[in-house]
Amino acid sequence: MARSTGAPFSDDAFEHINAAIIGSASLEIALDLILQRTCDLLEVQQSMLFLLQDTGQQLRLAATSSGLPAEPIVVKRGVGVEGWVLQRGRPLAIVNPHTDTRFTPFQPWNDHLPTAATLAVAAVPVRSAASIVGVLSVIDVIQPDAGVSSKHPLGTASIAELLPFLAVLADLVGLALENRDILRRQERRTQLIRLLHTIAAIPLSESTEELAQTITDQLCAIMHAEIASIFLRSAATDELIAFGSSDTPLGHLQREHGLDHMPLATSGPLFSVLQHETPLLLNNQEALIDLPLMSITDIQSVLIVPLRIEHTCQGVVMLAARRANAFMDDDLSFLTFISVRLGYALHHDKLTDELAAAEQARIHQDTRDSFINIVAHDLKNALTAISGTSHLALRKAARGDIDYSQKALAVVVAKAAQALQLVNDMVDVNNVDDGQFRLFIAPVDLITLLQEEVESAQGLSAQHTIVLLLPADTLEVAADRQRLRQVLDNLLANAIHYSPTGGTITVQLTTTLEQIEAANGTQALPQGVQITVADQGMGIAAEDLPYIFDRFYRGRGAYIASGSGLGLYIAAEIIAQHGGKLWVESTPGNGAQFHITLPLSRHTETDRPPIE
Repeated sequence: MARSTGAPFSDDAFEHINAAIIGSASLEIALDLILQRTCDLLEVQQSMLFLLQDTGQQLRLAATSSGLPAEPIVVKRGVGVEGWVLQRGRPLAIVNPHTDTRFTPFQPWNDHLPTAATLAVAAVPVRSAASIVGVLSVIDVIQPDAGVSSKHPLGTASIAELLPFLAVLADLVGLALENRDILRRQERRTQLIRLLHTIAAIPLSESTEELAQTITDQLCAIMHAEIASIFLRSAATDELIAFGSSDTPLGHLQREHGLDHMPLATSGPLFSVLQHETPLLLNNQEALIDLPLMSITDIQSVLIVPLRIEHTCQGVVMLAARRANAFMDDDLSFLTFISVRLGYALHHDKLTDELAAAEQARIHQDTRDSFINIVAHDLKNALTAISGTSHLALRKAARGDIDYSQKALAVVVAKAAQALQLVNDMVDVNNVDDGQFRLFIAPVDLITLLQEEVESAQGLSAQHTIVLLLPADTLEVAADRQRLRQVLDNLLANAIHYSPTGGTITVQLTTTLEQIEAANGTQALPQGVQITVADQGMGIAAEDLPYIFDRFYRGRGAYIASGSGLGLYIAAEIIAQHGGKLWVESTPGNGAQFHITLPLSRHTETDRPPIE
């Protein structure tokens, strides 16, 4: 029987998939890789991924192991194997499907998959954020020049073995979809925080019209909206007047049709938000039937928040787009923040400390909620790799291949360590928040510690050279040895990960000097130490550089952590509590240099200060 022509099987298939999911690869590349690996690992002819349409009643063929057909393929809920799995949320496998009423063949799009020769099909639901978002299915066929082996992977005897393994691959698809959504939300959140800073920096002397224009234009650019408008209620005419609208085609169309002045009675959901002072997120046309913009264009998504001036709702801020599901709950939160700041700017007043604290608390809570989702996603990533590798090891062991188990155990151990690190990061962050993050300070020979860390890091990679440059044989600092080791582990692991094969990583220790007046003249004495970890990687993207040590930050730059986004944040916190500083210098294409400064433990042999 002929087999898939996808990428050849390799023992590190799950590592390749995980790297594509958490790396900079696009969603399309990650899905194509998963489907190719599905064919390789299960030894089937074709794998297909169907994803839910916006209506939730249909599945659209989104990716296959052999390329998409010219014409879109759509499966209705409850129809065929994929529709059956979608409707019931349960896996399904059928041998000789032509005898089963649940099998409805669709038109094949390549010659090597004749429908009449279909031997077996299997499908499992794909879940993302606890919801079914699609179906992963596989097909195998009888080739004209080959018979059917009794040990065929889709044979009756092995059907129970196949479905759990296919479910692991479906989990990887779900992880890829979740990772895309997380990156989108994080990008949007970062951009909106920058917009808040932009608004706060606008001089109060600037006219309200210019302020409104700046905000609406930036909102459209950041949130990919087709129009943004700020409406104020006119008590004299009892209407909503747009004193600021985006400089976009739909914004121009709104003004041309006179929809920048709307009577309250005909303003639909705008009046509802104004009256009830409750934000509104609408992502379906039926709920938007009363929106005045619907009379001139086809709007499918609208986001509206109240605009309060002196604690009274006097207007609304609106975003709209022709795309379905264009906005998310995150957008609603941040548009509310922007509306609050705008309300104070319109009143020509500054944010009070109380308001600033309230906004910061809301942003912090929103970020923590996002962090929980991110950590859950990354834990699921590690556990899915453990599950998939274990399933594959059991499958190979059943076929007599015992050697793979040794390799599988190494993967399981590595992924378990990754999951444990995520849990430790969560504990550290909670301790920082609660003021319980403690250092155990004692004299530390920094030279010995660096030598141990470099030796340990060199053992992780034979493809890199780590050079250690030291100014002396011994150099003592007052520090928490384990926490300092944690920081160095993080920086060296990142340097190895992002350095090219054959690259050199340099760890250099230097002392900073302090000029003091002595009896015999000015003397230079060591004041502190500086540790630099430099690599020859691709460097850090300019847009990520200012935020790389921020809590939970997960940008798209090469050095942004693929996990919870806490490694560098915790490292900076550890160094700060030592009285030092952690910062980075980088030019894209020329690597990165992470610098640590620490105060030096100065004493004489006869006058050693006590360690607190």
